[in-house]
Amino acid sequence: MRIFTAIPFPEDTKILTGELLKGKLPVHYVNTENLHITLNFFGKLETDQVTKLQDLFGELLQGEKSFPIEFDRVTKFHNQIHMTVKPSQALTKLQDKMQTRFEGAGFRFQDREYYPHVKIANMHFDKVMNMNRKIENFPNETLSELNFTADKVVLFASKLLLHHAHYYPLVETKLI
Repeated sequence: MRIFTAIPFPEDTKILTGELLKGKLPVHYVNTENLHITLNFFGKLETDQVTKLQDLFGELLQGEKSFPIEFDRVTKFHNQIHMTVKPSQALTKLQDKMQTRFEGAGFRFQDREYYPHVKIANMHFDKVMNMNRKIENFPNETLSELNFTADKVVLFASKLLLHHAHYYPLVETKLI
C-alpha cells in the first residue's frame, strides 16, 4: 500500500474549491474529493509496517492543537497545478515533529525540503494544456475564501486508479 499523512479539507471547503476553480484554470476536471495537504509521504509499505505506523500515529498527535491554513497562490509544478499554502510555523512544526518521530521509528523519506501545497490537477493527461494554456491570470486573491482551520490529521492509504488515486483513511486524529 502507498501510505501518507495529511490534513484533509473540510467538506464545505472541498465544495467551495470546486466552485472557485471551475472555469478559471486550464483543466478539465478537479477531483475535490481528494483535496488534502500532505505532511509525510511514506511510499509503498508492507502490512506489518502499516500496522506499526498506525500504532505510532495516534500517540504521536496527542495534545496537538488546531491551527489556521491559509492559501497563497496557484502555480505550475512540473506536470501539476498546485495551490500553495502560506508559510505557517504551526504547519511546519507539526510536519517536522511527525517526520522526526517516524524516522526515529525506522521509516525513511526523500531528502528534500517540505513544500506545503495542494495538488489540484495533473497535466500529463493533456498535452495541449501543457503546451499552450496558462495559469498566470488566476485571481489568487480569491484563494483566501478557502482558508480553514486544520482540526485533524489522517493516515491514508492510496490506491492508484487509471486517471487518479483513491484515498482510504486508516486512522484519523482530531487536533484540540
